[in-house]
Amino acid sequence: MSVVRMAREGIYALARATGGMALVRRSRFRRERLLILCFHGVSLDDEHEWKPALFIRQEVLRERLRQLRDGGYSVVSLDDGVRRLRDGTLPRAAVALTFDDGTYDFYARAYPVLEEFGYPATVYQTTRYSEVGTPVFDVFVSYLLWKGRHRTVDLSTVVPGAPAGALDTPARRDAAFWTILRFAETHGLDEVARQHLAERLAAVLGIDFRSLVAKRIVSLMTPGEMAELAGKGIDFQLHTHRHRLFEEREAFTADLHMNRSLLEGATGRVATHFCYPSGVYRRDAMAWLREAGVTSATTCDPGLAAHDTPSLLLPRLVVTESLSPLTFESWASGLAELLPRRTRLAHPEAREP
Repeated sequence: MSVVRMAREGIYALARATGGMALVRRSRFRRERLLILCFHGVSLDDEHEWKPALFIRQEVLRERLRQLRDGGYSVVSLDDGVRRLRDGTLPRAAVALTFDDGTYDFYARAYPVLEEFGYPATVYQTTRYSEVGTPVFDVFVSYLLWKGRHRTVDLSTVVPGAPAGALDTPARRDAAFWTILRFAETHGLDEVARQHLAERLAAVLGIDFRSLVAKRIVSLMTPGEMAELAGKGIDFQLHTHRHRLFEEREAFTADLHMNRSLLEGATGRVATHFCYPSGVYRRDAMAWLREAGVTSATTCDPGLAAHDTPSLLLPRLVVTESLSPLTFESWASGLAELLPRRTRLAHPEAREP
């Protein structure tokens, strides 16, 4: 833990012990702000060891929701929270729960926990792989290389011309990852060919490919699963079709239209909220979102949304494996929002026009 992080934890602990944190939680300042939480995956297996910034264990999710319940926080739907933020009618210490990407683990791991607590949630669903039924290729390749991190392999049997070597460091795995992705792009491999490539990679690494596919590691929810959860109250919203923020207006609009069409076809509901893929946003994209009838968009910049926060730049707190219960409580109460931070925006050049 860094010195800065230790100092912050010390401040949070002191504030909690002296009642300062509870005071902020009950304050008008907090009453007028909405905390939007961002979760990504909830591990089906060991994904939290591979990408702890994106995947958490199911027990961590349960503990964070228990903190909200025991702390007396008002968990509201995203749509209700954004509307009431503008109306000035938020309930006490309001929190909205969002989950990015819409991988199968939400269906298998996250939803059962949400159901335990009776909490509403929004899934920002990307859709390119939702009808295919295969793992998301680039993410799956990264996962396979991590699984094979203790091996030394000759990748030329998978991708001609690729070097042999160990996969014991992130840098070496990254080099192998980009070699494989460039090969797939350069040769214009379709999805079937990409999956065959992933299967060959798994074989070289000594990994049971079929077992991982059967578990649906890094696979998206199907339209049928979306429909089922939508019928149980889960809100599905826009996250682009290809999980990419296109720079050309025509491509951006077409991708957003495909994402919306597939979501509405599965859920029967209009999607008007948006999440920037990978937290990347731009001024031109905000203008295009408005034209498409999008009413709110969330970033991955930490913070609480206030009445005057631009509706297409709503901040969120990303919940990770390393986020301590004390830091989580500090954000939920509003205390962390009051303390100075080095970086408030991931993309400070982007502003709502």
